[in-house]
Amino acid sequence: MNVFKIAWRSIQHRGFGSLLTIVSMALGVMMVVAVLTIHGLVDQSFKSNNSFGYNVLIGARGGGLQLTLNSVYYLSKPVENIPYEYYLAFCDAETRGSDLKKSIAYNTKQHVADSISLMGGPSGLGVGSEIATALMSDAFEHQQNSAMKILKPGIYKKYTHMVVPLCQGDYYVDPETNAQFRCVGTTPNFFTDLLLDIDADEKFKFAQGRCFVEDSPEHGFFECVVGALVAKRCDIKLGDKLQATHGDPNDSAAHIHEQDYTVVGIVEKTGTPHDKVVFLNMEGFYLMEDHSKNMEDDSILNTDDDELESETPVDEFDAPMGESTHENLAAGAINQESLPNPAEPEPEPELTEEEEFARKENATRIPLPVEQREVTSLLVRTSLEDEFGTLGLYLPAQINEGFLNKTLNWTPYRPEQSQEAAQAVNPVMEVASLFETFVNPIRWLLLALTAMICVVSALSILVGIYNSMSQRQSEIAVMRALGASRGKVMTIMLCESVMLALLGGILGWVAGHGLNAALSPLIENKTGVSTSFFEFAPSVPFNAFFLGTLPESLGSIGVSPELLLIPSLMLLAVLVGIYPAISAYKTDVSGSLGK
Repeated sequence: MNVFKIAWRSIQHRGFGSLLTIVSMALGVMMVVAVLTIHGLVDQSFKSNNSFGYNVLIGARGGGLQLTLNSVYYLSKPVENIPYEYYLAFCDAETRGSDLKKSIAYNTKQHVADSISLMGGPSGLGVGSEIATALMSDAFEHQQNSAMKILKPGIYKKYTHMVVPLCQGDYYVDPETNAQFRCVGTTPNFFTDLLLDIDADEKFKFAQGRCFVEDSPEHGFFECVVGALVAKRCDIKLGDKLQATHGDPNDSAAHIHEQDYTVVGIVEKTGTPHDKVVFLNMEGFYLMEDHSKNMEDDSILNTDDDELESETPVDEFDAPMGESTHENLAAGAINQESLPNPAEPEPEPELTEEEEFARKENATRIPLPVEQREVTSLLVRTSLEDEFGTLGLYLPAQINEGFLNKTLNWTPYRPEQSQEAAQAVNPVMEVASLFETFVNPIRWLLLALTAMICVVSALSILVGIYNSMSQRQSEIAVMRALGASRGKVMTIMLCESVMLALLGGILGWVAGHGLNAALSPLIENKTGVSTSFFEFAPSVPFNAFFLGTLPESLGSIGVSPELLLIPSLMLLAVLVGIYPAISAYKTDVSGSLGK
């Protein structure tokens, strides 16, 4: 009979004690496997998202880490919003000019010019011809373009490759499961320009449908795209109608928006937090109830030159020191009260229900003015010409000093005092700081605790075998009398220890991965990272286990810590089995046979 069979018979003979030893070892291994795989996958997801697709994150002043968690991982509530004009500071001339022409500041002055045109020119000038009217309109347009810099790009555009705005504050609550998911208002370039991984040049892909458009002929401003996890959990299909909940659904003040959004696309699974988000067309997001900002000042036709000059500091990026870039804003202002009153308009006829419905539908296609818009954060990728990434460090320093406030100078409307300055952070540095300060110490603490459990389980093997030695001395003496050498008896003891550890390790590995599969929905819902029974802990370089003492050629080879777990347990079992084996080796045959 070989040594393995003898060792297995010995384990069977001490059935209950052996079972307890195996279970205790399995519990320790299960804990180690769960910590390694779950933490490893989440850690890998966070670190893989460090490429982000952008390197500057802008939002309201507050905690940089909270801004990062909220905008990158959708894990925290927004602190505050920042004015929409900050977004325009990073846009090209076409986008910026198009949005500014929708502003109250632009359209109020345009209304003055149109009124003069309808009356045949300004009274008292003696010129009533169409040429004079056209010249007056051109003068007003030139004055507006000059004062508001309509034809110029944003002051930071020359440093910017891409900018994506995010608007948060709403949630989608599934009517059947009550599962809650973040709603994010954004623009189509979130999916067309933003990269999931800069190194791999990976973009979003659609499993079904398409990206929403800003103004769809079919659905207007109210189209949305859902992440893979949301579509799976809520069984959402193309063409479904979704309603967003304003505010935290757990708050008593939260309410459901009546406006329906039509699902036009389902994003392919990315393995990132984007999978658990409903992306709304930002133009429609602004038109929903409670999403427009209350303006502090409605006196857009301000004729006090001194007051305007005092409120318009120099644009350091586009003008030399001491030069006012908005002096024409007041110079061309005309007081509407000095204009003759046009004839009283005729009362509008009563509308049928169909006409009233059509009128409301058309009203929802009018964009919200710039002054009433806010954004939660901006995702900015700096210029591709910056090979060394210095702009990712330079821009946050400039913005945090308040230079971004100069984008608000074109209009007397002002944000609230708490929103007068934005902050900018480097999200990669914030995430690295989070891991260095909080996550890694917790991981090592958990691993230390689970390792201690394994050590205690191994000691239970030692105690179990050693306590049985007094009862097994006669067995050992019989084996010796039948010709078994001291070395073979010692080997049987070691094999028994190793077999107990191996059985506990295998059972613990299966239980650990079963625990991962059972917790997968919870983990996926909280972090956006999916796990399964066959998900292994991510590979780690060998040098991580040997404190960097190995040569680079060997130490850089990666291996999953799980693959080293079972061999480590067997080595531990040999170590704890040496003492009982030595005791068996020293057993007195003649004295033991006589008992």
